[in-house]
Amino acid sequence: MQFRGEVFGSRALRNPVIRGCPICLRQDAETHDGDSLEAMAMRGDWQLREATLCLKHQHPLVSLWRVDRLPDRYDVGARLKEIEDDLIQGAFDRPREDASAYDLWLDARLEHRGDTTWLAGQSLYSATTVSRLLGTELAKFKYDKTLPADEQHRRALGDGFEALKDGEAAFKEALDRLAARASGPLDEPAKAFGDLFRKMSRDFVTDDAFAVFRGILRECILSHWPYASGDILLGEKVKERRLHSVATAAREVDLWPAGLDAMLTEAGVLAKEDQRPYSRKVFDAIQHADLLAEIPSLVGPGEMQTAMGATKAALISLEEGGILMPRTRAPKIIARWRISDGVGLVEELSALAIPMPENGHSWETLQEARRRRGLDVGTIIRLVRSGALKIARSDVVAGYNGFAVLKAEVDTIVAGRASVAPQFTELSDTISAAAFGRSIGLRDGRRFLALVEAGYVPATEIINPKTQRKQLRMNDQDISAFHRQFLTLTTIAAEFDVSRNRASAIIKAHKAKPFSPEGQDFGSIWLRVDVAPLFVSGFR
Repeated sequence: MQFRGEVFGSRALRNPVIRGCPICLRQDAETHDGDSLEAMAMRGDWQLREATLCLKHQHPLVSLWRVDRLPDRYDVGARLKEIEDDLIQGAFDRPREDASAYDLWLDARLEHRGDTTWLAGQSLYSATTVSRLLGTELAKFKYDKTLPADEQHRRALGDGFEALKDGEAAFKEALDRLAARASGPLDEPAKAFGDLFRKMSRDFVTDDAFAVFRGILRECILSHWPYASGDILLGEKVKERRLHSVATAAREVDLWPAGLDAMLTEAGVLAKEDQRPYSRKVFDAIQHADLLAEIPSLVGPGEMQTAMGATKAALISLEEGGILMPRTRAPKIIARWRISDGVGLVEELSALAIPMPENGHSWETLQEARRRRGLDVGTIIRLVRSGALKIARSDVVAGYNGFAVLKAEVDTIVAGRASVAPQFTELSDTISAAAFGRSIGLRDGRRFLALVEAGYVPATEIINPKTQRKQLRMNDQDISAFHRQFLTLTTIAAEFDVSRNRASAIIKAHKAKPFSPEGQDFGSIWLRVDVAPLFVSGFR
């Protein structure tokens, strides 16, 4: 319907309740010499559902009559005759109210006096309707629910207008507040946004007048709820999943939610203090797609041992030595190993190995060397990699169990190490390099130990007095030296008060490269001088 040059939905103007300003009607009668009914004039803007105040008298528009049958409803003379005495005697009068910013804005739009708000670019019908729908949701926890319906309506329009008039950012902020309130396990957009969501999903889903509002609401929903690719949201198909919740991701990777939650928390995807229910605990689906894709491929220790031809004891020794690390240490997760890590180690050792001589009595398996001379498997393999210790492979025993080292070489190495007094043997006030690496978020201990062994991080090799094995340990000075030179996602989060996800996004956006001299892969670690400036106050 056309009204004062604007297109409105019929429901915005046609209402069983006919409203008006009783003072205007009474003054019409008082200034007329003849029959008062002849002078009483119904103003058109009174019938606009989202108009609530007569600015001339600062009087709320009140219900004059309610009639369902159209011919009777608009028989204005007959209806006014029925209430004439009450109008003249002031029975319809209400306390005066100051005009709100919304009232003044609406009057200016209806009188074509211009619009200086962001809503100038929207139709009056859509702007007033969204003001009411949005304001109704914002007011739910703000006002006394016993207020009269017309007063609640008036306040909702004012609150909604205030959230819209300054532009998209203010509108988004109001929507975000509503989304944050919907924190229950079953709270979906309909719970958060009420009739605003329902109307945009149904009544206005194809109405171009509401396209801008619909688009902003849609973006808000996609930034708070885990919609999948192909889902229909406000009339449009979702092109790509942006968010996963623990619940949706758990279904996708076929893992129980508590287990996945523990894995994601351990990986720094979720904060330890995040107590939201699984359906509302969301994270970036694109950024963490690789992590989720890996989970179904992880296997338990039995499958890992079979794939690499290793015993249970051998797998434990490889983990203790920092050679093979489980992808997660989250409790109750059995499938925590990546087969490619084990197979890759076997292939690496195969490339370094010579065929086992026919008379193999002078050789022993890596586990046998560990038991006989107390040399941990991690040390043995690092010596093999450096060329300090020869390794052979059996033609009879396949996989990891078929590798062997020379007993004489092992004895020589152990004897040589025993003749060199350790720089210190006390463990107080120190931490193992592997444990420190884990504390700064580097789950693959092998990479951090490689960083230490390459000389980029200070540490001291000692003989552990309990295990009598060599161990790299760091004291306070070593740790301080590390922090002066390097940063990880975990230390960035602690030092600059940003989440790991946000830190990763900033680093990726600025294309900062991890520390990798001569192409060496030390994992997610950066030089402080390269990335610290990205997180200083005011930069990000």
